[in-house]
Amino acid sequence: MNHPMFYVFDIDGTILTTKHQILASTKVAMALLTQRDSPIMLASARPPLAMEPIVAELGLEPFYISLNGALVVRGGNILLDEAMDTQATQAVIERALQHRLSVNVYTAWDWFIQEVNPHSTREGEIVGFPAQIRDLATVDRAHKILVIGEPKEVLALQAELKAEVPEVVASRSLSSYLEVVSSGVSKAHALEVISEIVGIPLREVVVFGDGENDLPMFKVAGFGVAMGNSHPSLKKHAHLVTGTNDEDGILQAVGEILGLEV
Repeated sequence: MNHPMFYVFDIDGTILTTKHQILASTKVAMALLTQRDSPIMLASARPPLAMEPIVAELGLEPFYISLNGALVVRGGNILLDEAMDTQATQAVIERALQHRLSVNVYTAWDWFIQEVNPHSTREGEIVGFPAQIRDLATVDRAHKILVIGEPKEVLALQAELKAEVPEVVASRSLSSYLEVVSSGVSKAHALEVISEIVGIPLREVVVFGDGENDLPMFKVAGFGVAMGNSHPSLKKHAHLVTGTNDEDGILQAVGEILGLEV
């Protein structure tokens, strides 16, 4: 494999351990890539405010894919903006509330909820900042809507949105988590846009991930690395399966790609 390549890393389940921490070995891996002038960026379902501290801790350029590909941000500027329009946004919110689910609306740097609930409190602990209380009927556009609740109700809403709101795509990241974005939005599409911006062909992109929502990136990138804790479908399409996010998996894979003993 020629160097430098362009490296793209998912965050939860990849960069972060199960305790939502960054391993020292992961920072070593980032330093090894930086020494070789290999561009690095992060790609996540997280909102920008939850990504920027991680970007800073890793010492990376503030250039990342956020909210499952609905936003691409560089140095505080939005380069790609693919939000759901008002009609689609409200259609999702109304149906989710009818199912008595926790509705979390992300629009650029903002996170709105109707009222505080155990799900939103837990989500705030994970992302590192609290949501703003707002009447969700007044939200006119959203980059992502995260719906959390009983798996049975989440499945029912997913089927309902597929049948009745074709302007959006809804995918489960966990059995109790439904992530809704505008139709056509994906990390893979954002990666294609970024490839043009930075002038690096997709065949020279290395993607690290663990979830089903990383699979589209694997399909467009030149090389895919699945963490040991990855969903089976991702491992099936990976060029390399490494250790888990708790087992120095990123450093192991970077070492193997670079041909180094680590």
